[in-house]
Amino acid sequence: MKTLFVLLGMFIIYPCLYAQDAELQACREELARGMSQKNRDSIAAAYCHLGEYYAYRQADSTRYYCEQGLKYAATDKAEPYLYLLNNLADAYFSSGQLDESLKRFRFVLEEAGRLHWDEVEIASVLSSVGVIYRRKEMPDSALVCYNRALALLDNREAYDERTQLLTSIAILYTNTARLKEGEYYIRKALEASEKSDDMDMVMYAAATAGSIFTLRENYAEAAQLLYPVLAKAREQQKPRFVLKIIAYLLSAYYRLDNRDSINHYMAEGDKVAAGLPATNAEVQGYHESLCDILTKMGRYGESLHIQKRMLAARDSSSQTPVDRLFERMARNYAGMKNYPEAMEYYAKAYHTADSLHKAEVETELSELSIKYENQEKELEIARLTQQHLEQKAKTMQWSVAAVAAFSAFLLLAAYYVFRRKRIRKEEELKLAQSYIDGLERERTRLAKDLHDGVCNDLLGIGMNMQYMQPTDESKREILALLEQVRSDVRCISHELMPPKFQVTTLAETVEAYVEGLALPASVQLAFSKENEEIQWSQVPEEVSYEVYRIMQELLSNILKHSGATEIDVTLTLKRKLLTLQISNNGKNYCGDEVRGKGIGFTTIQERAKAVGGLFTTDIQDGSQKFKLEISLSI
Repeated sequence: MKTLFVLLGMFIIYPCLYAQDAELQACREELARGMSQKNRDSIAAAYCHLGEYYAYRQADSTRYYCEQGLKYAATDKAEPYLYLLNNLADAYFSSGQLDESLKRFRFVLEEAGRLHWDEVEIASVLSSVGVIYRRKEMPDSALVCYNRALALLDNREAYDERTQLLTSIAILYTNTARLKEGEYYIRKALEASEKSDDMDMVMYAAATAGSIFTLRENYAEAAQLLYPVLAKAREQQKPRFVLKIIAYLLSAYYRLDNRDSINHYMAEGDKVAAGLPATNAEVQGYHESLCDILTKMGRYGESLHIQKRMLAARDSSSQTPVDRLFERMARNYAGMKNYPEAMEYYAKAYHTADSLHKAEVETELSELSIKYENQEKELEIARLTQQHLEQKAKTMQWSVAAVAAFSAFLLLAAYYVFRRKRIRKEEELKLAQSYIDGLERERTRLAKDLHDGVCNDLLGIGMNMQYMQPTDESKREILALLEQVRSDVRCISHELMPPKFQVTTLAETVEAYVEGLALPASVQLAFSKENEEIQWSQVPEEVSYEVYRIMQELLSNILKHSGATEIDVTLTLKRKLLTLQISNNGKNYCGDEVRGKGIGFTTIQERAKAVGGLFTTDIQDGSQKFKLEISLSI
């Protein structure tokens, strides 16, 4: 049975370890490719990715890879140069070297300004600087950095950076015992983390939220957040996160008086802390929380042992003030009834705190004397009053300039609108005049057809009837002439008569016209129609009328001038696009017509424009193709 559980555990853990190894292997292969190609940019980027992989895992490895990458990175380009600098500063912070980390983050900000780095990245650096100031117990400086970062992230969808910043602000308020405000900001951070792609930031926000909810005695919600994050931190092998979450869980279990869970997580925390530098921020935070819990549980010796290790490893970047550490050690000695040692450490705490207080007072007095030395109060008030008046005058000038600029903008806008309306009206008048001219040309053409065709035929019939003998052959000849006249009049009447689209569709009307058209025996005319999704009855009446007239004009010109023997008429209606296409095998019957300068083509173009259509021609040797396309708003 034990073997089965071991195998099951390996089966569950192996995919997670393999995923981590695969990520590391991909970074190493990227570095090998860069080295083989001797491409400095690729090598620097690969070292940057390796440094990011070891972040929250091994600070020393991160520092090594970032330093190697900086040897290859070009300093005149933001990426990956600034990312390497930023990751290196963060590695120093993870190692507990706060002063060195602060110096390097400030250098990142200087280089970011020089290279015009993205404001979102600058906000992330400012957030990190604020965390260092918070650790150094300089909340005012931390708030300045946080406010600058918030201003840079305003109205931006930078959810990773926003999660980090809001979490840091929540920690700052929590450390100053303003738990209600801390809870407000951490809930905002959790909302931002839901849209974040950076799992480190998601875990950072959730772990901090668990701590704050624990302090607010909301243990159920705290556990609900901390357990999944702890599992994820273990899975991704990130000891800093594991240690941070264990510290929060220890506080929660102490308040729940769950000694077994305290011992379990304390054992795991000690094992994780042993693998990290003693000056690491998470290690110090874990040891501080652990000492407080052990003291409260009466385990004074264990707490004192850890405090002595903290004192031995202490440097200028340690986050626990030395006077507070002496005071807590004194309490442990008192709990062990070792009163002489307790009094000695209480005295050390008192003198250390007093010396620090004196130094702060002296600094404040020096700044005050320098600031106000040899200045009279009346002169200062006068200077401030003068500045106020100058500022007020500048504000007035800017206001007048803004009003003038706005007035000028309104005048320009009014002139633009008026000019647009005038141009549109002129275009409408030109279009109407062109349309009327087209109608007049059509009337002239029809009059000419009646005069030259029907009138001359009737004159010939009259002369035949007057001079021909009344034989059967003469009767047949006269009847044939009458039939020709009737056919010509019928064609002209079809062209004159407007189709009634209220009772018939465009497709039906065009088909009836084509079928009733009198054609020479040598001409083959084919018609086809097709529609998808939209019915022919949905085509507006005014559009149908113009398409019908354009079709008449085109067929009339082709039959009279091109000498075509094959004519194809296609009418399609697909996805709100109406298309009329007429192709034939005739000759180019009029150069001016083809170039759009002739009377017929001018009328067609005007009709197409009236319904928002596009008319195009494709003339080649032995073929002509005319296409009309209209987008319907139905």
